[in-house]
Amino acid sequence: MHIMQLSDFYRPTIGGLERHVETLSKELVALGHQATVVTLKIADRPDFEVIEGVRVHRIDGWNAVLTPFYADAARPFHPTAPDPGLKKRLRRLMADERPDVVHSHSWIQYSYFPLHRSAVGPGHVVTLHDYGLSCAKKTYQQGEQTCSGPALVKCLICARSQYGAGKSAALVTGLRTSRRLLGRADAYIAVSRAVADAARPVLPSDTELTVIPSMVPNGMDLLAEHSERPDFLPTRDGYLLFVGALGHHKGVDVLLEAHRRMRHRVPLVLIGTPTGDSFDFSDPNVTLAHNQPSQVVMAAWTHASIGVVPSIWQEPLGQVAVEAMLAGRPVVASDVGGLKDTIEHGVTGLLIPPRDPGTLAEALDALLDDPERQARMGRAGRDRARTFEARSVTPRIIELFNRILHARVGTELRSAEKAQPRS
Repeated sequence: MHIMQLSDFYRPTIGGLERHVETLSKELVALGHQATVVTLKIADRPDFEVIEGVRVHRIDGWNAVLTPFYADAARPFHPTAPDPGLKKRLRRLMADERPDVVHSHSWIQYSYFPLHRSAVGPGHVVTLHDYGLSCAKKTYQQGEQTCSGPALVKCLICARSQYGAGKSAALVTGLRTSRRLLGRADAYIAVSRAVADAARPVLPSDTELTVIPSMVPNGMDLLAEHSERPDFLPTRDGYLLFVGALGHHKGVDVLLEAHRRMRHRVPLVLIGTPTGDSFDFSDPNVTLAHNQPSQVVMAAWTHASIGVVPSIWQEPLGQVAVEAMLAGRPVVASDVGGLKDTIEHGVTGLLIPPRDPGTLAEALDALLDDPERQARMGRAGRDRARTFEARSVTPRIIELFNRILHARVGTELRSAEKAQPRS
């Protein structure tokens, strides 16, 4: 089978979505399939290359003229409506590559939707990694509250705080007008129940929507065990560990306050990417490290006691929690979004209300009081986390591809029979 994946970004631009696309592509190749990735063109990268067996095409269209308007020119994301130039390039690539399935992952899907046909050509599956189908900010947050659902005026006002008046109007209007295209897919995958629930109001009522989590690469647990202990860690093992963007939406301020309130004076380590939000990291019992590679992060999990994911927004999934569990660490996390799918409360960790430093401090202290419970949760967490590995998730996606292709062949045969003249 030949699968063509569409993603706004790909290596070297790497985030959770991009890592999923890369991991899935390499797993497909390892299983004997052909994998092609089509992504937006960025500076200093060739238009075509083969990376570890994956064919990578980088294309641009009319979106290239918008580059000066992006907050980050290195991430010129696709708009929320079809790009005529990209659509033309995609049509040519489809003719050249002749994939069996097109698998879309981000807003570049809007330039492919018009090319999809319900009964002929490749199947089309869309994976929803965030809330971008119904929310221009992709967060499904209105202020500090979970959104109650999209509405034009409300979305225009809400998105303005992130994009400004002009860009927010274009993105929100694009999402609204592009809804008519959302039926141009054979099936949708949501990475969590929370993402699925947010997508249903804007999808056609007869849409097939399946929950399959995004994946982590195979062998992350071995990477944790065999990577050297980072020098920046506290002298003794057993610290608390946070990994993620250093932003208010990740609950960093909640975590720092909870740490100050704890009975146990255990060190806190934060490994993350700066966001522009400012925090007081001056406590000598707090260690901060920026932008560390996977092997360093996984080694840090190995020497921690508990992982902490105190997000205050509706996390689409929570791959950080999966990585902590793969290293055999229990996780204390906010009871929000996809974290509800990732962590089994009382078995692999604890789910607590968001924005509540007192409850977070109590939960961490309670686990530190009971090392045997920590170890038991860590073992259960490792078993659960393996269901998020590429070797476990990829067969579920391939099964969906095969079922769609089988159904499309049946549709084509029935259409051909109807077209034949009766004797």
